[in-house]
Amino acid sequence: MTVSNAWLLEASDSLSIAISDAEMVEYVQVPVSFTVPGAPNYCNQILYWQSHLVPVMDLGRLLGFSADEEGSLLSLIAYQTQPGTALQYMALKLKVAPRKIQVDDKQACELPEAISEGLLSSLCLSCFTHENRSVLILDIASLCSAKYRDQVNESKSDSFKTVITAE
Repeated sequence: MTVSNAWLLEASDSLSIAISDAEMVEYVQVPVSFTVPGAPNYCNQILYWQSHLVPVMDLGRLLGFSADEEGSLLSLIAYQTQPGTALQYMALKLKVAPRKIQVDDKQACELPEAISEGLLSSLCLSCFTHENRSVLILDIASLCSAKYRDQVNESKSDSFKTVITAE
């Protein structure tokens, strides 16, 4: 049995993800972020942090959950696009403060149906159960990639086309 430390991040009431100690950089309680005109609604803010402009992602909004505009909390996450490359940063909006947890192999589970058929399915590396909830482990570098952004835009475009043709 392998036991690992992780940070539990609750992006919405129905979406929890976990990241490793190495990915968790900082928890920001009262962020000062700036809106980026023309950016997708799930990633239309930036945070200025230690001389870096860091995109702020709202996974709840990405998945179509209602957005909480007040009192946002952020988890600052570091990732690499390839081993040996410079660290990149992104911030993830949270509903509650992150918690450190321990995860073992016995907690592994199947992806929830809503996720396995949705926008996050291609990013899910694994899933486990914690406190009777499914927790996703996502490929953060892929989540922040232009390829994934294009996939999301295509998906939203297809949904729009379906609505138009149905009328």
